Amino acid sequence: MAGRIPDQFIDELLARTDLTDVVASRISLKKTGQNYSALCPFHNEKSPSFSLNPNKQFYYCFGCGAGGNAISFVMEHDHLDFVDAIEMLAKDAGMEVPRDQGAPDRYEQNAELLKRLSESSQFYQEQLTQSTEKKKATDYLSKDRGLSGQIAKIFGLGFAPPGWDNLLKRIGTRAESQEQLLHGGMLIEKKDQPGHYYDRFRDRIIFPIRDSRGRVIAFGGRAFGDEKPKYLNSPETPVFQKSQELYGLFEAKQNTPILDQIIVVEGYMDVIVLAQHGITNAVATLGTSVNSQHIRKLFKLVSKVVLCFDGDKAGRAAAIRGLEAALPVMQDEKQIRFLFLPEGEDPDSLVRKEGKEAFNNRLTDASSLSHVLFDHARNQVTLGDEEGEAQFTRNAMGLIQQIPKELTFRSVLIRQLSEQSGIDSETLSNTSIKTRPHSAAYSNTTPVNTNNTNASALESYSYDTDTPDLSHYDMAPPFNEYDGYQHSEPQTDYGSERKSTFKKPFKKGKFQKDEPNLPPAPPSLNSLSKASLCLLLHPHIAKEIDIPDPIVNRAEGDLQVLCKIWRYFYKQPSKNIGHFLIDLNDPAISSAIYRLLNHKDAPIQLKLPHPQQEVIDVITKLEKNLGMESLKNTTSDSINTEQDKQDWRNRIEQIRRKKS
Repeated sequence: MAGRIPDQFIDELLARTDLTDVVASRISLKKTGQNYSALCPFHNEKSPSFSLNPNKQFYYCFGCGAGGNAISFVMEHDHLDFVDAIEMLAKDAGMEVPRDQGAPDRYEQNAELLKRLSESSQFYQEQLTQSTEKKKATDYLSKDRGLSGQIAKIFGLGFAPPGWDNLLKRIGTRAESQEQLLHGGMLIEKKDQPGHYYDRFRDRIIFPIRDSRGRVIAFGGRAFGDEKPKYLNSPETPVFQKSQELYGLFEAKQNTPILDQIIVVEGYMDVIVLAQHGITNAVATLGTSVNSQHIRKLFKLVSKVVLCFDGDKAGRAAAIRGLEAALPVMQDEKQIRFLFLPEGEDPDSLVRKEGKEAFNNRLTDASSLSHVLFDHARNQVTLGDEEGEAQFTRNAMGLIQQIPKELTFRSVLIRQLSEQSGIDSETLSNTSIKTRPHSAAYSNTTPVNTNNTNASALESYSYDTDTPDLSHYDMAPPFNEYDGYQHSEPQTDYGSERKSTFKKPFKKGKFQKDEPNLPPAPPSLNSLSKASLCLLLHPHIAKEIDIPDPIVNRAEGDLQVLCKIWRYFYKQPSKNIGHFLIDLNDPAISSAIYRLLNHKDAPIQLKLPHPQQEVIDVITKLEKNLGMESLKNTTSDSINTEQDKQDWRNRIEQIRRKKS
């Protein structure tokens, strides 16, 4: 059943799960005294800095700051969200995940359908090696497209042989199975014979489409010759909505050791060929433009998304749609970049021609969102007079105002627009522009200037050490390599999943296509929590900071956590975060620390050039607030205990020392 997982179950699951077993099943551990050490799986290193304490049941990396319990490790290592990590650990522990009462979600309602789709995928994979017609398929994959048997296995590629009822005869032997295959888009009902069906996919290369947990939910099929359509996709079904899914996302999570950037391309083959050349973090939309749902999903996994487009007019129009989809769901500390390929090229052809290194260089030089936004706004008008400049400003502001108001990024863009237009930032911020429907901008899209290779001051990214060695893919194998190809299918549990975002159940012949409302963006850390993270990740700065006793003595909530961390490292400057976690005996503080270390903003705080200044600024603000409050409350009634008197003496002494 869908619903919230009870806290008591999570506690019991952690009690019955041995972190050592969880980690050892994924990386190589070495016993070092009472603990275990290893090369950290979350960053590249040559000497072990990852430490696991079996008694405390926590891990910590002294190199990158990653730390937590069994749940957080599975989330980070396997690229899963919280619920999926819980379900995976529960399955390994032989426990069933209880849920607070709620309606069954769409996966629970369609468990049998998912099984039929999984069986269909296995059938197509078998046909690639066993069908009497297989040579046509293997020749196309290996000789025409240069794909190896191994990459075909990774993506589960298959073959639908010629014929009207191959799948029907294998999987649809019962009436119930036929009905499920029909609902799953695998069969088509004959118009002149109700209740009789034929295969949707015939004489095509098959691309299974998996969800984020590896379950097959749909298929794409490519024709061999000039048959139309060249690509045929599953229709929308109870478990598949093309506007919400991304091809290759599951494979990217499984095969990219450090997944902190994702490339969005336009086709199945682009994803697969890039992976064969060692660029394993690419995904593709499924016959739709990039939308806000896609961006929001990717931002949950990575901090940087590169939208890659063909260099033709259609590609440039798609880029503007991607820009407008990204604006409403932008988040601080997240990046959207745009890579425009040379005209006539796509990722498939370009990576074959230039190779991995050159393609990665193009990714590094991709245009920033701000560059594309201003370039698009300027290309919509003829500049040169005041009216044109005004129209440019209105165009740009119409796009900027789609960004959430609370984001610093929005303020930065407004400041940049102010510098270009000569209108002050306050006036621009108070300007409300009625934006025209997005589709109006596509028909006459002017080419975006792609020559700016330094369009953003944001941090660039290098792929050289972040992708696995796939050098064995470089040479195209002979077609008979596929004879030894063994089909594989992820072992999945169809019994549970998150609550569906769909409001109405699926009805035969009519699927609810309304896109669900986007959930609110995950909150960023407040200033106190950021300061706490700075101290955790840079403990040496504690000796440079002084927190007055009145603040320490009255600390609650996030401030209490900050003071606890500061006091520990201030008194023990030679200690590090590993020692702190071991010595920590307060469960509430421990829980807060782990939440901070696993927060999406932790890498940002780790890379701050002057972390001590962020902490000092927070303390200074607290001191000012405390001083104002003290002036308001300093009466004979407000200082009536020895503790109050001592606090006030300490406060005066702090002010005296600062002035001297």
